[in-house]
Amino acid sequence: MRGGQRSVLLLLVLIVVAIALALLRNTGAGSAVEGAVLAALAPVRSALTSAASGATAALADAQRFNELRTENEALRAEVAHLRSAAAGVQATRRENEALRAALDYERESREFTLLTAQVAGRDSVDMLDTLIIDRGAADGVQVGMAVLAGGSLAGRVQSVTPTSANILPLLSGPSAVNAVAQGDDGEADGIVESDENRGLRLTRIEPDAPLAIGNLVVTSGLGGGFPRGLAIGRVIAVFTSPESVFREAAIEPFVRVERLSVVQVVIGRAPGPS
Repeated sequence: MRGGQRSVLLLLVLIVVAIALALLRNTGAGSAVEGAVLAALAPVRSALTSAASGATAALADAQRFNELRTENEALRAEVAHLRSAAAGVQATRRENEALRAALDYERESREFTLLTAQVAGRDSVDMLDTLIIDRGAADGVQVGMAVLAGGSLAGRVQSVTPTSANILPLLSGPSAVNAVAQGDDGEADGIVESDENRGLRLTRIEPDAPLAIGNLVVTSGLGGGFPRGLAIGRVIAVFTSPESVFREAAIEPFVRVERLSVVQVVIGRAPGPS
């Protein structure tokens, strides 16, 4: 028999006994019988009292559990909100630091006239992963202009609107730049292209050109695309192939497009002293 059913049965027994005692109370034997019955039922009354107390405590515990669960859910929501707010503050701080550094570099640049712009979005149409910046033709931006990040080449302007521009990253497939690897023994001309692993290679290097790991790779200025001397990266490996007379070099780029929040467009060369 379950605990709840047992308690109900005991309660019915007590009710019946109470009625019997009330009927006997006016007789001579009523008092004696009442005393004996009450003594016999004392453990039952105690059990019922304990059961009632236990039920009350269980209800209180259940109510407290629900309160604690509600408080826990509220605390979890508050922690998630605080984490989100902290991440937003950190992102804003990094963007502000990048913007200050870019503006300082723009002011200190004596070779080029630079225009600082913020990355407003990204576009993956045709798998080019172009960047969208918040400066356009109204600010002097033109198709083909070089785009820098931290003083190193990041890409080129692909298209322009009056208030924005799309930037084709150097690491994007169709991008190619005339470049030169500079070392203590001389320079090696070639073309910087992206490879299938989203890295950079310096291709079409003459077999006898001086080339070594650690050489700095910069734009050569040939072809009229970019001015000479824009840093691209460093040589990290050199390859030869029996199928070609040219050599190739793997390049570790100085700029990673996925981390950019601020860039600079090379508007032109800085005016020389008059």
